[in-house]
Amino acid sequence: MRDKKSLELPKLFQNGCVLQQGEGTRIWGFGRPGMQVTVSIQGKQICTEISLEGRFDLKLPELFPGGPYELRVEGENQEAVISQVFVGDVFVCAGQSNMELPMRRVAVRYPEEFEQGGCEGVHIYKVMENPEFQETLQEHREAAWHTCGKEYLEEASAMSYFLGKYLYGKRKVPIGILNLSLGGTPAEAWISRQGLKDYPDFLETARKYEDAELRAQIVENYEKKIQDWHKRLEKQESATPVGRRGRMKLPGWLKEQGLSDFCGVLWLFKTFEAPNGAEKETGLLRLGTLADSDRVFINGVLVGETAYRYPPRRYQVPKGVLKTGENHIAIRLVCQEGDGRVTPEKDHDLVLEHGEKILLEGQWQYEIKATAEPAPVQEFLNRKPACLFQGMVAPCIPYSVKGVVWYQGESNDRQPEQYERLLKSLILDWRAHWNQERLPFVVVQLPNCGIDIAPGDAWPLIRRAQSRAAGLQDVAVTVNLDIGEDFDLHPLNKKEAARRAGLALEHLVYAENVVYQGPKVKDVCWEKERGCLVLEFTTGDQGDLKVLEGEIPAGFEVETEEGVFEKTAAKIEKNKVFLDCGERKGIRRVRYAWSCTPGRQLLCNQAGLLAEPFEVEVSEETERNRNEKII
Repeated sequence: MRDKKSLELPKLFQNGCVLQQGEGTRIWGFGRPGMQVTVSIQGKQICTEISLEGRFDLKLPELFPGGPYELRVEGENQEAVISQVFVGDVFVCAGQSNMELPMRRVAVRYPEEFEQGGCEGVHIYKVMENPEFQETLQEHREAAWHTCGKEYLEEASAMSYFLGKYLYGKRKVPIGILNLSLGGTPAEAWISRQGLKDYPDFLETARKYEDAELRAQIVENYEKKIQDWHKRLEKQESATPVGRRGRMKLPGWLKEQGLSDFCGVLWLFKTFEAPNGAEKETGLLRLGTLADSDRVFINGVLVGETAYRYPPRRYQVPKGVLKTGENHIAIRLVCQEGDGRVTPEKDHDLVLEHGEKILLEGQWQYEIKATAEPAPVQEFLNRKPACLFQGMVAPCIPYSVKGVVWYQGESNDRQPEQYERLLKSLILDWRAHWNQERLPFVVVQLPNCGIDIAPGDAWPLIRRAQSRAAGLQDVAVTVNLDIGEDFDLHPLNKKEAARRAGLALEHLVYAENVVYQGPKVKDVCWEKERGCLVLEFTTGDQGDLKVLEGEIPAGFEVETEEGVFEKTAAKIEKNKVFLDCGERKGIRRVRYAWSCTPGRQLLCNQAGLLAEPFEVEVSEETERNRNEKII
């Protein structure tokens, strides 16, 4: 319970914070009702009185960029002084794991960022996980500002850091990022109950989980079930001196090796040769990602372990573990869901201290030590409707911000048809709470990916929903079909994803004349002379269309009168794409890049920004003209 007599500021106002430059920046805090409060910064003073509810809230006169400055709040012989306050531009970076992913996970791709010690002009306010089910908080339970220098860089959200660094380089003012992100979370968890008023099922669920005893029981039951599951495996493993053995080629999926739907404990073994003097060297063991959990031994010594499938396995091998000549690696792999794998297209090797690589791809021996039914499925409470808004978003309001970057959608792919409406609801909900009707939003469209996602058209439908969100005013969508990784839900190229979001913010927020989007379909018509459907594009940079890799674009399909989509050849001429539809009749629609992993023959402009996946209707008149020609 807050002491209403004490003058107190929220965690948002602390050393390292960035206040929004310009007029009307909000400062608020708490204290005794009726207390007179004076706020001072940059030689300006403004006074107010604390309300009967024990809160003050005021708008500052114009603030000028720079810092550090001192922010002083005084009232009745009490004061709160913050000495390291910066003034610049503030943005919200929100979403799930790809927005949360820390710099240490992408360090292998960007070693120069760590060598340079980060960027002191970027400040991140990281809000820690806190689902709230019964009330809407006024203050964060755990959150702090961090300057993105050497000390914090490893933990900084990669998307937030690279976006901040990009904007800092362009604007030359301190950049503040409010990072509101949590892995695996759906959009509805980030929307307020008011914003979910048209979703009765979500509101019913939110009310259900107000029950603290229910939540505690769910957690207790799962922990018991998963512990029992692992105990049964361990008991069976210890009682199996020799299990079923065989050989398999790795990396790859276990199902391709005759172990379809396998759940249990699988040991993987390989012998490799190390050069003379290896015992005097350290090493870095790189195994990509494994599904689901692992413990890895070299010559009987445990060198690393990971509890779940997504983190890259990069294990340090201490000096003295390796031997000259023959060495043995053993992996205890626990498969929980029946889709076990050693993920392809990753590094699978041992890098010695002096730089030599020992490749570990190829033939491995395996031994099945225990089998089981699939592990119990966890019910994640932090994914329930409105809970993250109440615990993480609400305390940020009304902190003055310039715009929002939203990177999410993966966790809504089981109901993709709903996502367009849901995403628009989130945008309108946040705008209403921040009282900024035109608060700019940049939506980071899902990249190419082919693993750990819903089957079928789920991701193309999510991308379409994200594109359609741009139908709202002051919303832009960035296309990232070329910077994902087909075999990783968490692609490393966050710098380019952030740059594209930064370009969109330059357009939306700063009204800069920059190319921030790729080609968009302008018109569909029939060219009788060539017997082609023609798609005319606006390119964004006024140049000609091109292909990211190669000369001929791929990924174009036409829907026939039977309702079947068929691939069709395409050719680029200036800002037009000509589709050879042959003798097909009754063409209803054309679509492009309608795939989880559409490849590299992607349509883009001269700036290298991609066309978004799309579906367009072929008008009856256009099709009638085309059919007349065929006949």
